[in-house]
Amino acid sequence: MTTFLFFSLAKHQTIYFRRLLNETDLRGKVVGPLQWPLPRPWQWSRVAGRIDWPAVIAEKCQERLVKRKYAGRLYRLLVRLELGVMALRAVALLDREKPDAVVMWNGSHRYCQVLRAVLPAGTRTFFFENGLLPDTTTLDPRGVNYFNSVPRDAEFFLNYRSPSGQPGDVQAVQLVPRKPRQTGLPEIELPERFIFIPFQDDRDTQVRLFSPWIKSMRELFAVGERLAQASGIPVVFKEHPSSRESYPDLHERAGKGVLFANGNSTQALIEASQYVVTLNSTVGLESLLLGKPVMTLGQAFFNIEGLVAHADSLEEVLQLAKDFPNWSLDERVRQHFFQYMAEEYCIPGSWRNADQTHLRKVAQRMLALS
Repeated sequence: MTTFLFFSLAKHQTIYFRRLLNETDLRGKVVGPLQWPLPRPWQWSRVAGRIDWPAVIAEKCQERLVKRKYAGRLYRLLVRLELGVMALRAVALLDREKPDAVVMWNGSHRYCQVLRAVLPAGTRTFFFENGLLPDTTTLDPRGVNYFNSVPRDAEFFLNYRSPSGQPGDVQAVQLVPRKPRQTGLPEIELPERFIFIPFQDDRDTQVRLFSPWIKSMRELFAVGERLAQASGIPVVFKEHPSSRESYPDLHERAGKGVLFANGNSTQALIEASQYVVTLNSTVGLESLLLGKPVMTLGQAFFNIEGLVAHADSLEEVLQLAKDFPNWSLDERVRQHFFQYMAEEYCIPGSWRNADQTHLRKVAQRMLALS
C-alpha cells in the first residue's frame, strides 16, 4: 500500500492531516520541521546541485521587502545557510521514511520547495489548498493556483462531457464572505455603472510570484485610475479583507472617478459592476461563477480563451476597456469549465469542517492517483 508522508507547517494542517490518516484507509505519517532528522554534512553532494538557490533566496527576500524588513547581504547569507541545513535534513528524512508520496499545503514555502527539490525520482506529490469553489477543498498532484493541473485549452472545455451525463448549467451561488480584519465599515452608494477591481494581499504568492507586470496594489490602483480616465466609467476598489496593508495615500487620491467600497459585500459589488478586473484572485473566479465578465492582469489558471479577457500591459487594458462588451467570451466554455471544476477537480466540503464523506473522498482521490 502507498505510504504518504504529510509535511505540516501549521497546527490546522497537522489536525487535518492526522484526521486523514486516522479516519480513512491512508497510511503514513505527519511530520513538521522539528521532526526532521539532524543534517548529515557528508551528504552535501546529494543536494548542492538540486536546488535553485538564487531563486529560492530571491523569493524569500522579496517577501521580506514587501513586509518592509531587512533583506540585505547578511540576511541572504543566513537564508542560504538555513536552506542548506534544511536540505540536508530533508534528505535524511526521506532516507528514513522512504515515502511513496509526499503531501504538503500549497507548496510555496521555502521548506516545501527544498523538500520537493530533493525528492527521489518517482516520488509522487500532493498539494492541498482552500477550495476554488464555495465549500470545497483543493487537492492537486501538480500544484496549486497557477501551477495546478486544470486544463488551459478552450477546446478541452468546448468538448467536455460530464461523467454524470448532466447538462453543464451553472447553478446560482451564494459566496462565502471572508472575515475582515476591520468590522463595521460603512457601505457606500455605488455609481449606476462602474468597474470593480478587488485588491489582493501584497504579501501573497499570487501577487509576488504570478503577477509579472503589477507588483503591488498601489500599482493596481494606478491602472484603475487610468482605466477610469480612459473609459469614462468609475472604478470601485475594495481592499482585501485580511490584508495587513493600509492605503491612506490611495484613499486621499480617491474621488469621483475612483472609489473605495470596503464596507460593501463583494458579491454585491460583482453583481452590480459592468465587469471585474483582477490580477488572478479567487474573486475573479467567483465573478465568473456569477456570470460576470472578467479581465485578468496576472497569471491565473483560469486564463482560458473564451472564459476571460486577459491583458499583459496597460495598453491592452485600455484597449479591452474600449472593446467592451465585445470581448471574445464563450458561454459554453464557462458552463463546462465550472462543471469540470465541480464534478472532477474540486473535493466537495471544506477542510475546515471536514466530515466523514469529505475525508473519504480525499482518500479515494489520493489512492486513485498514487
